Amino acid sequence: MDKLTAILASVQGKRVYLDTNIFIYFLDKHDLYFDVVLPFFQLFNEGLSFAYTGDAAVTETLYKPYELNDSIRVNEFKAFFADDELLTVLPHSTKIFELTAEIAPKYKMKLIDALHYSTAIYSGCQFILTNDKGFISSEHIEVIRIKDLLNT
Repeated sequence: MDKLTAILASVQGKRVYLDTNIFIYFLDKHDLYFDVVLPFFQLFNEGLSFAYTGDAAVTETLYKPYELNDSIRVNEFKAFFADDELLTVLPHSTKIFELTAEIAPKYKMKLIDALHYSTAIYSGCQFILTNDKGFISSEHIEVIRIKDLLNT
């Protein structure tokens, strides 16, 4: 069994938090990473795993289309994030921001990464899907890095 197949099996029936880069790879059909993230979205679409993210990831994903003044992509991305059958977008509450303030220095994370990490923990996610090396697995959550699943 290759790495990707094993990871896909391990996330079945579980909550998976998606970092911003995962949406960018998927929505922009990234040359290198699209084929690795696609099977995760297929699991989420089939209801075999449960995808979560936070408002910050939506904002980060929309940044480039807004910067490019690409209203078509902005609308496509907004429609994608509005599909609550595929993805649950969570607000960042005061409790999440407090957990972020605790976690960032503890794990030596950038504040935005700690915000995603805290949101994932607070929402009961067992995994974070990312490509960011700023995330580390802990007793709370397992980090899955897309680049580690290449060439499987």
